[in-house]
Amino acid sequence: MKILFVEKPSMELRSERACLLIYQQGQRIGSVPLKELERVVVTPQVVLTSGVLGVFGEYGITLLVLNHRYPDRSAMLTGAMHGDVHRRMRQYARYQDRAFRSRQAQTLLLAKLTRQYRLISRQLFARPDLRHVLTKSLITLLHQLKALQQADESWELDQLRGLEGAAAAYFAGYSRLFAPSLGFEHRHRRPPTDPVNACLSLSYTLLHQEAVEALRTVGLDSELGCFHDLYYQRDSLACDLLEPIRPWIDAWVYQLFHKHCLRLEDFERRDGGCWLQPAGKRRFYETYRQKVLVFRRLLRQYARIAEKTVMSDEPQ
Repeated sequence: MKILFVEKPSMELRSERACLLIYQQGQRIGSVPLKELERVVVTPQVVLTSGVLGVFGEYGITLLVLNHRYPDRSAMLTGAMHGDVHRRMRQYARYQDRAFRSRQAQTLLLAKLTRQYRLISRQLFARPDLRHVLTKSLITLLHQLKALQQADESWELDQLRGLEGAAAAYFAGYSRLFAPSLGFEHRHRRPPTDPVNACLSLSYTLLHQEAVEALRTVGLDSELGCFHDLYYQRDSLACDLLEPIRPWIDAWVYQLFHKHCLRLEDFERRDGGCWLQPAGKRRFYETYRQKVLVFRRLLRQYARIAEKTVMSDEPQ
């Protein structure tokens, strides 16, 4: 199973021996062996005791409390960080080296923009009716890629962030791939205003936590990023790690709608936002369980590369 999603307000989690018990309205409806779990995702309405938290810690199970309406109130409980503190000390030293941070930021952006360009390029052949708008996006992305390839260590991080920010041209093309009835015109996060933004936000949130876990496993501080600067209660390095795979997440979300796994009727509009209804959530999570294995391997691979880069790069 690996990942367990529990979202109904009437549900409660308990533990007994080596099993996690699931109750609904006071009635036991299922159990899962704890050794089969890596991650449990719940909403704030799900009830669980501090004893269950202790059991999660014992078995190394990550708990994610996912608050769709108020993302800042989401929380994660993970196991112990890798014990080698020297890695984090070297990481803190590397953070003071702006040339090092600039190199890493350029690498991240180059991978992200290249994959955005490829995603739009593939759709250009599949959607000749969108040739004009997709070609316009590709031209802008190509200019950005050329500028980035010519960048050197003298580039300030703000310059790189400005270059990435101009990639709104990507979403101008990406948004046109979806049916107009979905109402997706641009990226809007808090709250998501349409079905596509709702799925993008949920996917990014879930995989951001995977990135945090991958970094903790290799002993790096997830809050100390290169491209994303320090910010209160933000896992900036996890944000960095996620950047290169965002275009692949976008492609997966597109397929959810293109293959009619999710439809407009799977969403409801309330409180100024757009949210998945229970039936839509089930299908989303079913496909996510399959796809997350690929993304998790990538994030763990990138985390290992980040750790090796931190440890091998000597101070200038």
